[in-house]
Amino acid sequence: MALYLSPNGRIAQSTYWQGVIVLLVLSVLISALSAYASPFVGFLSLLLIWPWIAVHVKRFHDAGKTGWLTVAMVVLAIIVSFVAGLILPPLFGVDMAGLQAEMQRDMEDMAASNDPAAMMAATMEHSRRIAQASLIPNILASVLSVGVVGIVMGLFKSDPNENQYGPPTA
Repeated sequence: MALYLSPNGRIAQSTYWQGVIVLLVLSVLISALSAYASPFVGFLSLLLIWPWIAVHVKRFHDAGKTGWLTVAMVVLAIIVSFVAGLILPPLFGVDMAGLQAEMQRDMEDMAASNDPAAMMAATMEHSRRIAQASLIPNILASVLSVGVVGIVMGLFKSDPNENQYGPPTA
């Protein structure tokens, strides 16, 4: 559990990949639950932010680098996810603009009814449909993002000596 809760210390590349795979699987499960159970389940993914940071910081520490380089990895992940989010949905036949336009039309129709409960229900249903339609492209974008960041992280080799972050990893 210390792997995910504390940014202190060092981890070997194999431990890094184990941690990343567990976090990726949890992210995918949360996305699927969000798409098929309730969009609010997606907020659980916020609980994974700190574990992602802790794993990356420890990996940088193992290379004798500052953990603040994790910020660069976050920026890289955002860029890769953004580009993948633009490219992948159309490849899977997901018309995000069409789904959002349909949601907008329904919301305009519902606004005339002055029924907040009906508007909320319609919004939830449209959100669920959008999440279901984009689930596979979103999962692939996450895998691609983790892969690109992982490749970059692989460029940082372990420091074979004790450094300011602790003894060498096995």
